[in-house]
Amino acid sequence: MKSRIFVFTIIGFLIPYCAALERDKKAVQSCYECSNIADPSQCTRVVTCRANEVCYTEAHSTSSIFQSTVYSLGCRASTLCDAISHGGGVVGRKRNVRQLNTHCNSCCRTNNCNRNLCGATGHTGPTVSTSSSTYVRLLGGSHAYEGRVEVFHGGIWGSICDDNWGGHEAQVVCGMLGYSRSGSGGAQGGLFGAAPTYAKIFMDEVNCTGTEASIDLCHFNGWGVHDCGHDEDAGVICNSASTEDNIIFLLDTGLGGVIFRMDLNTQSYVPIPMNSLYTPTAFDYDPTDGRIYFVDYRLRQLMSVHFSGTDVRELKQLDANADLEKIQVDPINRKLFYADTGNDLIGSINLDGTGYRVVVNQSLDEPRDLALVPATQTIYWTDWGTSPKIEKASYDGSNRQTLASTGLKWPNGLAYDYEENRLYFVDAGTHKIEAMQPDGSSRSVILTDSSAHFFAVSPYHQYLYYTDWNQHTVMRVNKDGSGKTNIGPTGFRQLADIRVHKYGYGMPGVVTPSPIVVDESHIFVRLVGRGDHNEGLVEVYINGEWGTICDDMWDDREAKVVCEMLGFGKTNAKAVSRAYYGTDNSIIIFLDDVNCTGEESHIAQCTKIGDWGLHNCDHREDAGVNCTFDVTTIRDFVLVADSYIQEIYRMDLETGSYSAIPQYSVNTPIGIDYDPLTHTVFYSDVGLHLIKSTDLDGNNEKILKRLNSVAIPDGLVIDVQNRLIFYSDTGNDVIVKMNMDGTGVVNVTNTNLDEPRAVTLDVANQVIYWTDWGAHPKIEKSNYDGSNRQTLIDSGLKFPNGLVYDGTTNKLYLCDAGTNKIEVMDTNGQNRQLIFQDAGAHFFGIDVDSQYIYVSDWTKDGVIRLNKDGSGETPVGPPSFGKLNGISLYHQGG
Repeated sequence: MKSRIFVFTIIGFLIPYCAALERDKKAVQSCYECSNIADPSQCTRVVTCRANEVCYTEAHSTSSIFQSTVYSLGCRASTLCDAISHGGGVVGRKRNVRQLNTHCNSCCRTNNCNRNLCGATGHTGPTVSTSSSTYVRLLGGSHAYEGRVEVFHGGIWGSICDDNWGGHEAQVVCGMLGYSRSGSGGAQGGLFGAAPTYAKIFMDEVNCTGTEASIDLCHFNGWGVHDCGHDEDAGVICNSASTEDNIIFLLDTGLGGVIFRMDLNTQSYVPIPMNSLYTPTAFDYDPTDGRIYFVDYRLRQLMSVHFSGTDVRELKQLDANADLEKIQVDPINRKLFYADTGNDLIGSINLDGTGYRVVVNQSLDEPRDLALVPATQTIYWTDWGTSPKIEKASYDGSNRQTLASTGLKWPNGLAYDYEENRLYFVDAGTHKIEAMQPDGSSRSVILTDSSAHFFAVSPYHQYLYYTDWNQHTVMRVNKDGSGKTNIGPTGFRQLADIRVHKYGYGMPGVVTPSPIVVDESHIFVRLVGRGDHNEGLVEVYINGEWGTICDDMWDDREAKVVCEMLGFGKTNAKAVSRAYYGTDNSIIIFLDDVNCTGEESHIAQCTKIGDWGLHNCDHREDAGVNCTFDVTTIRDFVLVADSYIQEIYRMDLETGSYSAIPQYSVNTPIGIDYDPLTHTVFYSDVGLHLIKSTDLDGNNEKILKRLNSVAIPDGLVIDVQNRLIFYSDTGNDVIVKMNMDGTGVVNVTNTNLDEPRAVTLDVANQVIYWTDWGAHPKIEKSNYDGSNRQTLIDSGLKFPNGLVYDGTTNKLYLCDAGTNKIEVMDTNGQNRQLIFQDAGAHFFGIDVDSQYIYVSDWTKDGVIRLNKDGSGETPVGPPSFGKLNGISLYHQGG
């Protein structure tokens, strides 16, 4: 059987399902439809629903701190109403959608029946309270919406036993974390790992209705009363279709640079997972794109990450002298500012990584925190050096003024209050929190605390939230200095940064009315299970997780959209139901009742925003597709070889969606190239010591050459015009040429080679170039027959893994995993230039087209695309691969 991502197969027959007939048979219904009204009885607009839809009403809170309830009425899929009414099991994890803080979802099945649902008694939502002493957090999950539940009681953290643990209990936990309660699922059996053996087990036999405000309001045996071990620790999977709202973002450098997402109202929290390579020390949040920007002092980088913790991107690699302090984002003018106390400067860069400039680099000693006013393009900063001060200037560095220079010691934190047009700052040396006008006048002391070591501050309505290194919680005080209090549980070590995020509050001009819309650039599909390259079980990737689609209403119209996303096109796309290609019960179901017209370009366009993650299915109903495979019409793609997952993939360049090319036998694929004339994939397998070929659909798999047991064929490239294959063998220290059918094997060179790896060709001049990452790294070239061998460069290299010849510019591009650089040079080794550097990267493969550079990066688990000037770093596809090595681009007609 051909190799592919393993799934569990359900034995059964393919049962044709005619969703179109079902749609036509069911009667349609009329319902009231209004959005965000205070009184549902005042709704007068009537609409006709689609088949399989019923009337519904949703009650949710406004974005005001003093929340009130508003109502939205309309039509909703009947199956989703069923899922809502039954409390839901484990459902999809969708985060990048807009969704309000919902208190009531109700449906009815008669005409115009939805004005009296939910009533006017919906819960008005919590104000910012500090009265609770019970909190929850999630640990051990792969993202911020799942994990082992730990509860804070009596000043310490403990776990919950999974006896009687299910969806209603998960609803309460997820609600405490600020997530939607709908679609929450309970996880049993220590799915997310066990707490340490010495940890407390606080709760057992928890029994909730799902509506409780806190887990300790549910029935349970009593604190500490249980008959469990930590192998029974309970977990939850929360519905990631939850608002990115009411959040206190925190950064704890004492815990190694962990960013937390704390609910503003309940103070329960979760860590935002990131690759452990990165060590953030300061951050800011851009609500427009939903990205967290941060500085990494160890790698000396300006970085950003999607709010899900995926898609880490570098804005700029800074020099060895950089000592990075705080950071501030202007989401309106799309700029980032940072303080560098190593180089004594304040710099700025556009959020896409272009336009770097030094704003101020004169008369700075120890610059630290920043505040921005986008409307006037003014920057404020603190300096805690020999002569402490607070200054301001225009974005271009002009109009510089000193606002305060007395009564300061270590002005660590600074924030601008856009409601009151005031500056707030905290000083760890004077132990004060102070305020002043933007011109430095009317300076006043808010709070003096001789025991405090203030570091960061964030204003929010009548409050100032701040961090104190002598406290192990978030701190808060009223703006008049009264009401100083600890916020939430203890357990933090050194909170170095804090941002309160609330839509409708804060920076004027940020007009995003509610949290992130469906972001198609972070949603992908793939085919898995048994079958050829063009068929399989459909899985959808959203915010770090793969899930399936239920086959309810699944027909050829939906299949057309999926096949288009995969690059096959829509022609003759066929829907397949009843888990025909197998399934995987370990993942969740993301979508149900998907309703496409067939004209959409993306699966996200086929469902309502609020329907992500809701279903009434099990995995026996997983949907699949059979796409038409036509090599003459397939869209532009990139081939990648994954040696960890042991697969070869074809990824669509437009959407980043992909499918494996099934092989009967593949172990450790490394080098890869594509012949567009015969539509053949050539690749090397270092585990099997083979050079192989296969058709693009996985058929006609051939062994072209068996190598000896010490062979390590790391690099491979083909000459389509002359029908030749070249490969490097670092086990035998040789570079070899042979015909495409595996005959005519000759050595190009087998002398003075140590660890040859990447190979690339100038076909017009019949020149081969290669890298050698041995004891003396170098890049060399020779003619096809081995003559005229030359060393191009032999300095400034460590692990030159990737090399490609760009025939359009007559340049060589190389990537080095040791220097973490991407460089370009002439074919004679001259005019060598640095294009991009990422101290956290492990580059391996590289290819180019007329506009972009593509590289595989072991750190980021995927393919990265850059402009040829090094700007615009963007992932291609999801970061869900194992270890991508060689890559090869294909463009229609190119």
